[in-house]
Amino acid sequence: MKSTTRVVVIGGGIAGCSTLYHLTQEGWTDVVLLERNELTSGTTWHSAAQVTNFGMTQTMVGLKSHSISLYKELAADPDYPINYHHGDGGIRLANSETTMDGYRHFASQAKVMGVEFEILDAAECARRHPLITTDRLVGGLWDGEDGDIDPAQLCQALARRARKAGAEVYRNTPVTGLTQLKDDSWIVHTDQGDIACEIVVNACGYRVNEVGAMMGVHHPVMSMEHQYFLTEPIQGIIDFGKRVPLLRCPIDDFYSRQEKQGLLVGFYEQDCRTWGMDGVDPHFVNALCPSDTDRVLPVLENVFKRMPALEEVGIHTIVNGPITYTIDGAPLVGPIPGKRNAFCIIGLRAGIGEGGGHGWLLAQQIVHGEAQYDTWVIDPRRFTTHANVELCALKAIEDYQNEFRFHLPHEHRPAGRPMKTTPLTPILAAEGAEFGVVNGWERMAYIKPSPDFHETHGFRFNEAFDVVAAEVRAVQTGVGMTEVNGFNRFEITGPGAQDWLDTMFCGRMTRKVGKVGLGYLLNHHGMVKGEATLANIDDGTIWYGSAAASEYHDMDWLTAHMPKDGSVSIRSLTNDHTILVLAGPKSRDVLAAASRGDWSATAFPWLSVRRAFVGIAPAVVMSVSFSGELAYEIHVPNAQLYAAYLALRKAGEAHGLRLFGSYAVESMRMEKGYRHWKADLVTEFTPFESSLGRFVKMDKPHFIGKAALEKMIAEGHRRAFVSMVLDATHATAHGGDAILCDGRVVGSVTSVGWGHRVGKNIAMGFVEPAFAAEGTALMVEVIGVPTQATVVPECLYDPENLRVRA
Repeated sequence: MKSTTRVVVIGGGIAGCSTLYHLTQEGWTDVVLLERNELTSGTTWHSAAQVTNFGMTQTMVGLKSHSISLYKELAADPDYPINYHHGDGGIRLANSETTMDGYRHFASQAKVMGVEFEILDAAECARRHPLITTDRLVGGLWDGEDGDIDPAQLCQALARRARKAGAEVYRNTPVTGLTQLKDDSWIVHTDQGDIACEIVVNACGYRVNEVGAMMGVHHPVMSMEHQYFLTEPIQGIIDFGKRVPLLRCPIDDFYSRQEKQGLLVGFYEQDCRTWGMDGVDPHFVNALCPSDTDRVLPVLENVFKRMPALEEVGIHTIVNGPITYTIDGAPLVGPIPGKRNAFCIIGLRAGIGEGGGHGWLLAQQIVHGEAQYDTWVIDPRRFTTHANVELCALKAIEDYQNEFRFHLPHEHRPAGRPMKTTPLTPILAAEGAEFGVVNGWERMAYIKPSPDFHETHGFRFNEAFDVVAAEVRAVQTGVGMTEVNGFNRFEITGPGAQDWLDTMFCGRMTRKVGKVGLGYLLNHHGMVKGEATLANIDDGTIWYGSAAASEYHDMDWLTAHMPKDGSVSIRSLTNDHTILVLAGPKSRDVLAAASRGDWSATAFPWLSVRRAFVGIAPAVVMSVSFSGELAYEIHVPNAQLYAAYLALRKAGEAHGLRLFGSYAVESMRMEKGYRHWKADLVTEFTPFESSLGRFVKMDKPHFIGKAALEKMIAEGHRRAFVSMVLDATHATAHGGDAILCDGRVVGSVTSVGWGHRVGKNIAMGFVEPAFAAEGTALMVEVIGVPTQATVVPECLYDPENLRVRA
């Protein structure tokens, strides 16, 4: 065994084999894979191995398309062909129009990625699959590329190609420890000796946290027992004359695919079971859990109604094995939070079907620092300190029970809630607040008009529409208050802080004490990495603020580029403070009544910051606005948050202060053209393509990404960011929907919302530059229906910012 290498991949299932192969494809051939037993001896060997193009984000569709293309190539390899039943087709069934709306949206999103889905009615579903009934069936979504593959052959084929390129694979070589050196390189300890390497990749399936513990980290991954049956031959399949399509059924919680002349039928029973919470037996290799047919009997009864032929056929094999889940069901592929030169590719519950694409994107991140798609949807840093074992278990159970039921817009499921709260959470709940979840935090969405108010989640406007309109109107005409918890907040100090931050941002950030500025961070490829406000509170103290979800992401980026001389220090205040926002033309009056000092527009103009007291509570107050109205962010330590809240509520009594929530904020920011991180701000585009050129100062001597950005500018813009107004009153578009011109896809939607102050249906998105001029007529698919859209100015409400300066 070699003693040094560039990368060590730990784990020999689909995740590890795909990563190893794709590293060689990116040009890194001095790489090693370590497997404690034989390749595919974990979850991979008993996988149902379905390969679909369906994904709920563009990134997921793109990586699945890569998997399909790669697997087709491997199957056609004359030297080492593998069994891949490609293009059998697959149907996702639906028993409601809301589910069909979702399928129409997903089909539009897939179209942007060059993938064609088809919407079927119930009769067509039954015509394409000879074994199903139309009982309780409305229709379905057809994926013509659907199929299945031999998982063991797939992994062996990837490993074979990686070896041919120069990689090495060591089987029966368990990792016993990991040591990180001062230069951030690693020593990987095994029972066959040590290997020194630059980078370590955890690809350990259900043993992920055994290796995680060696690094001192816990990964939010939980295993679930999952059962499927293999049947005897079915006459209906024999008579059909070709392979039957795959089925995925959210109505009856099962899936099926053809296996020889019978079916493989898998179940997602409600009485499901976690596995391995207290550790995994070291001898659990190529092994299964005991069968438990009683657990799936309630599901099986419905499956018989959907496919009556199963009542007459025998079962010859029962498989019950562990599969891994994360808190939101999507995998963790990318940098391990808080670690240098450490990556993971874990939580792949659909590993075989997606694994080719996951390894592809991870290899790009390792070699180039970023992947060609924005990978936030699978980034391990999207979960922070709240992601403990118990939460993982609860969310894994909930996700398993809803395997084929996608999340609806604004739907936040109940398991594991509340996880992160502030002292105001029960107070706001008593006021009638409905909450959503942001990075684990319970955040107020709106105030219910009555205790029995219920919002029907779906893709169309619902009961909350008028509630949000009233909250926006209260902010526009008077004053409103909301809580913004979890906002990412770092305190940056030290003599080198200002000069260092100047190299991190592509714009010229203010150095004046008492002022606030907005800026953008780029990666080394000149693409947008992040958005942040910098508040110069006093000499030597700067607050860095960004989106709640970016807590780990931004801290990793900043600390990776900090000066080595100790001239800069960073301390996170994210979980210690909460923001109370006052917004509206009367907000200054409320603040002045609750806090000593001169709060006039002259003494405290827009983009100012100062320390103050709100009532008896110490606070940092900023004159900034995400609503487009005169507004103040009041940052308060959580210990004094309730005191500040009471002071503002009392001061607001004379001015009709009303609570408002995140739905109203979203409506108002759309009218202003303000961006949302990881919706409108992604690593696939430059700041100029993102219509943020006013925040870039190319005459600065240096900032991260400048050289790459200069090259991108010279090559010309590939996309342009636009705002559009849609001719629809029943629904907005949704993120990922296709933007069309003359029937051709020319872009995709990133953010949407109804602007209650301007009375318009607004969408933002990226389009080909030729279609970005104001007044350009386009079509945007709204729940699958092409709808007239017009490119408009980015800011539709108070474009001169007179209201925020009032």
